[in-house]
Amino acid sequence: MAFRFVRSAGSVHEPAVIHMPASGVVHVGGVVIADASNYVVSPATSALATSTAIIGVSMDYAQGASDTFVRVIPFVPGQLWEADAANVITTANILQRHVLVNDLVVRNTGFGTTTSMGESGSVGVFLCYAVTGLATGSGKLIGTFLQRSAQKGDGFAIGT
Repeated sequence: MAFRFVRSAGSVHEPAVIHMPASGVVHVGGVVIADASNYVVSPATSALATSTAIIGVSMDYAQGASDTFVRVIPFVPGQLWEADAANVITTANILQRHVLVNDLVVRNTGFGTTTSMGESGSVGVFLCYAVTGLATGSGKLIGTFLQRSAQKGDGFAIGT
């Protein structure tokens, strides 16, 4: 299923979107990252989905070069997202920072030991606040994306 936007009341609605050129295979509900060298968004990978690279979640499917545009829900503070997980959901996932397996799934195991909040550094991009569906086997994580504003040294901020 991928990522789904959730309001605080738990109901789903369509927030504001931006149209962005895309490159690669971008999935509906998939996290996209900034590809600053090509001025496009690309699907997130576990290695490239850092807190400075993630942009938002795509609402469209696209495959190919940058002449295709997708609608993207940009990440902003205070948003709650429902996420599919790679492994069985447990309450141990709560208040942990999780990395992405790919653009569609959160890796909810192997928490880092260097911080009290799971995966350390800029790769732990999803902070879980709650879990749903523990008994059903189709559990989800509810949380927020941790995004840091671009800085000059990141390579794609103004003035680099």
